[in-house]
Amino acid sequence: MDALALLLADSRFPSGSYAHSLGLEQAVADGLTDVPAFAAARQRLVAEADARIAVAARRGEDPLALDEEWCARCPSPVLREAARRLGSQLLRSAETVWPDERIAAYREASSATPRPVALGVVGAVAGLDDEAVALLALYDDAATVTSAALKLLPLDPAVTTRWLAELAPSMQRAAREAAADTRPVAAQPAPAAVALELAAAVHQRKRERLFAS
Repeated sequence: MDALALLLADSRFPSGSYAHSLGLEQAVADGLTDVPAFAAARQRLVAEADARIAVAARRGEDPLALDEEWCARCPSPVLREAARRLGSQLLRSAETVWPDERIAAYREASSATPRPVALGVVGAVAGLDDEAVALLALYDDAATVTSAALKLLPLDPAVTTRWLAELAPSMQRAAREAAADTRPVAAQPAPAAVALELAAAVHQRKRERLFAS
């Protein structure tokens, strides 16, 4: 893998994802214990669609139009706010690492960018190809969930790493499919994750929580 892709995939890259569980905290509060199943479901219902939007942004599709397309796929205002916060943090950090006018121009045009679109913009500036950007989107989603699991459940860190390894083949396959699909985003699959949408509002109302999402 490209060294720059590894940099972006590193949890130490300051994009703020460490503060999010992507719905896992509320799911655990509701009784969930099967984290691998949760991560796999997120991949099918959320991350794969986000990866396709990231690829479209990398290819140069209008980021503002992609913002609207992403919003149509994410009706929850709570999840929109979380994704936009993560996107803005990613762009801010990326502009320091890659002081490229494309990032600066996009930050000026859009003050609140969802993470999938931001990742595609940054991937283009970093010189990554479609498959690398798609894989980054998928890996980031799963790694955020498994990292959060360590703070929410009594787990061995090696076990959560195994979960990521077990998801790797399906992530690779989904990344290849996203890279090979040349249709506009509007014509591509957009599954729904209704339970996550509903749970996000419940989680936001909690006074005591570890994660922002």
